Amino acid sequence: MKTCPVCGSSEIVPDLLVFSDEALSGQHSPYIKLVEPEPVKRPFIWTPKTVATGFRAAICGDCGYTQFYTTHHAEILEAYQKGYRSQRKVGGILPEP
Repeated sequence: MKTCPVCGSSEIVPDLLVFSDEALSGQHSPYIKLVEPEPVKRPFIWTPKTVATGFRAAICGDCGYTQFYTTHHAEILEAYQKGYRSQRKVGGILPEP
């Protein structure tokens, strides 16, 4: 982000790592992860491939508008186009929409 889409300011603080309290305990920033779908004819031994990426942020110093982005967008798009989907968490954690 070179200029703020809200106020037009060029006072941008770029390329910031994004953290959350839970993530700090392991020193990992929040991320997304796409998982390869299970094949129709699943082999006896099969481990799904994954693609993951963390987030960066750019913040407008004048109005506070914040934009999240990733530098690995091409890999995420390619995996999504191959059928990879967001990791399903088990045990009461985020169901798939």
